[in-house]
Amino acid sequence: MLFVFQLFGQSTTKTNLELIDKGKKIDNVIEFSISTNNYAQMKNTDGNSISLNSKILKINNDFIVPKDIHTRGQTTQYYRRKSLSFSLDSKAKIIQGDDTLGMKKFEAISLSMDNFYYRNRLAFGLLKKLNLFNLFYAYGDIKINDEHAGVYLLLQRPQDWAFNMKDSPILIRRGYDHKIEKIKTDKKVDKSEIKAYRKTFSEIYKLLNDFDGERLYQELSKLLDIEMYMKWLAFNYFFKNGDYTDEVFFYIDPTDEKFRIIPWDYDDIFSNTPHEGRKEKYDKIGDKFLFSSEDELDRKIANDNFLYEHYLKQLKTVALQLDESVLKEVFENTYAELYPYYSNPDIISMAQYDSHPTVSIPLLKKSLEESYAYLLMSRTVILNQLKN
Repeated sequence: MLFVFQLFGQSTTKTNLELIDKGKKIDNVIEFSISTNNYAQMKNTDGNSISLNSKILKINNDFIVPKDIHTRGQTTQYYRRKSLSFSLDSKAKIIQGDDTLGMKKFEAISLSMDNFYYRNRLAFGLLKKLNLFNLFYAYGDIKINDEHAGVYLLLQRPQDWAFNMKDSPILIRRGYDHKIEKIKTDKKVDKSEIKAYRKTFSEIYKLLNDFDGERLYQELSKLLDIEMYMKWLAFNYFFKNGDYTDEVFFYIDPTDEKFRIIPWDYDDIFSNTPHEGRKEKYDKIGDKFLFSSEDELDRKIANDNFLYEHYLKQLKTVALQLDESVLKEVFENTYAELYPYYSNPDIISMAQYDSHPTVSIPLLKKSLEESYAYLLMSRTVILNQLKN
């Protein structure tokens, strides 16, 4: 299984991963043209969203009229390779292996901060195994004015999944200090209902000051799928996700009127420290098995004995479910899907504009091997610590 291990590149790592060309091809190709000035503006604008004025798109050989294409994101807006948001007149068929989904709206994530372009895909695949992530995702090749724009991850919008798949009335993106950063609602929802849902979300945090222990757990469970939330926290600990407090959406599940979550943005996994730093984290929650202390709910889970015991059960569940066979499958599939992009010099050369510009097939393999070995070791350590 694992013969030599030392964290990230300080020693030779040998695992049983089969990182080979499985004959996969690029499933999704999106092509469109814009004016020379519009293209230059897109590449050179820092931090501001701009519209791309194209009259026609070709998506997987189907011609589709776009309603809107614009750049999107926060930090990635400062990179030359911009993430894009697409709104179309008719559905485009997006493909991932044997799966296909028709979407009128979707995001194309540039992965400009995702080292070797596998971290988001890897995390989404493993979150899916845990039944924590259900958005449709697939790699894609975007060509603008006949130029390859680099490796992209095409992703279903959280609001579309929540509204169309779950019939949810509302979607909330949580920011720092549990502020509501964004709200999306179904068209049927009126202002009074929005106000009520905002109050319900705020009530989650009010409970943290009103109750402790089993009573707090019971009260939280009336408003939030707390076990699902703890499982997500456990995944972030297992994968050492350096920045996740503001990378989560909450939606109301109409089956029981509880909030449930949609995780988002995993280019910061395998981090050495949480976003707030080790000292601040230790000062707030000590050496508890959570990776970050930024959010008040997370701190309460760490510091309340009853909640923490429930959390540790979810951490054990995550470690047991993500066993060697599951990790191996998702790692190997991720490599196989990326291989055709790395094999195209025009696509992979665009990495020069990203935060990690040095990429190649050998380096990709090395990084995947090291990440896989790290998770196997981490899994063993976690299970042994929980046993004690």
